[in-house]
Amino acid sequence: MFSWIVDNPVSSVLFLISFFCLAQAWLLKKDFFSPVNVYCFTQSITLAVAYLKLDYAMTDFKPRTWLFWIGAMVCFCGGGLLVRLVAKSKGIPVKLHPPVLQYGYNWKLHVLLSFGVLFLFLIGVFGIILTAGNLVLLTDDPASWMTKDTDYGYFPIFMGCGPLCILLFEVASFSKFNPVRSLRNISRIMVFLVIVLSFMAYPNRGSLFFSLGFLVILYNYLHKRISSLWLMLCFVLAIVAFVAIGNLRNQYGTSSVESVAMQKVMLLPYKYVANNYWNFDYAINPPSDKEYHPHTYGMDFFFGTLEYTGAPGAIRKSMRWDGLFDESIEKVKGFNTANYLWEVYKDLYAPGVFLFPLLIGIALSLFYLKLSKPFSPRVILFYTVFIYFVGWWFFTPGYKQGIYWAWSVMMFAISTACMKYLPLPANAPILDKVDSEEEGQEEVSAQGQEGDGARLAESSPDGANANV
Repeated sequence: MFSWIVDNPVSSVLFLISFFCLAQAWLLKKDFFSPVNVYCFTQSITLAVAYLKLDYAMTDFKPRTWLFWIGAMVCFCGGGLLVRLVAKSKGIPVKLHPPVLQYGYNWKLHVLLSFGVLFLFLIGVFGIILTAGNLVLLTDDPASWMTKDTDYGYFPIFMGCGPLCILLFEVASFSKFNPVRSLRNISRIMVFLVIVLSFMAYPNRGSLFFSLGFLVILYNYLHKRISSLWLMLCFVLAIVAFVAIGNLRNQYGTSSVESVAMQKVMLLPYKYVANNYWNFDYAINPPSDKEYHPHTYGMDFFFGTLEYTGAPGAIRKSMRWDGLFDESIEKVKGFNTANYLWEVYKDLYAPGVFLFPLLIGIALSLFYLKLSKPFSPRVILFYTVFIYFVGWWFFTPGYKQGIYWAWSVMMFAISTACMKYLPLPANAPILDKVDSEEEGQEEVSAQGQEGDGARLAESSPDGANANV
């Protein structure tokens, strides 16, 4: 054990940080899915795995890479801790509030609109069947239909609504949040059916992890706090699912992983994690006489919101910028993802590497405070998506993909349409008080008019004669 620590000092320290994130959530009864904890855990454990150096492409970070990675973590955590300290100083509660039954929310309309999103997803499934002749999992050779060479047209955009559809049904499935039992049962059935259909239509790791990840986060906030042991079990199951889908896509070069050595089985998930870091280190440390990718002057930062207009693709092509597959910084063919800091650095240069995590840390921590009081479906929907993306920042920034902006629009529209603006009982005494004040003012005014009339009568000749 000691010799392993000596041979892998970086991984040892990072695994220790990851263990602390799990331990404080378990022993101190803290929320594992707080912004700072999720950022530290996911960034540390993924880099710890990468630094095991199971592949030749993973080399030691250069000083510039360490500066960016550590600096970004310090800035994100600093922003989150700053918000927490200010909240405590002002007496704002920071402890999580338990879920409250949402009687003021139209759950019938919510489920109905969730079926509307399901309809969009089914259009995508229809497109898959139209191209492959069947659900991909039921075809004779599923791997041949899951390559980049297969053109499904615009149907994958509709398939991308699958995780959102599952999220909308999931939030309506919990008895501590949704008071309508029949709608809860319908939602639970739909969650299961959509997950199965999505996997059969096109076995995709991203969609599967989205669906199950959303479920774990919602379970933590809408049912009961999930323990660290269950989280570790979820990570193990995620690795198993990753390997199974890799085998299904024929990424091991054989029809079964039974004939493949365990080292090779685990090498594929390792590369999918480590390539994010070796590409990041490779991208920000080009030779002095060569530039892998020019800076985008912040323009590419906002292209996710305009993706479906076609403008971002045209501009990237004309400026010779990379698309979503990071073609120019691909250190090993076929492994083209990078840590989110590469996208930030490419768009906002070195200051953005520190400023962006700081601002996101502050903003997300402020949003997290909304969970310290009775929270609405809109709040938990958005926080679930936001914190999930922070957890996947080692792999993708997320904000550069149009489908996720489309999710945000649909979540906001659905949660707004389902809100019921009911009068609060507390307003009744306030209205009575206002009415009594108005009646009092009218009485005082009437008395004033009578007094003015009496004084006028005294000052008039008739009034004087009357007094005599």
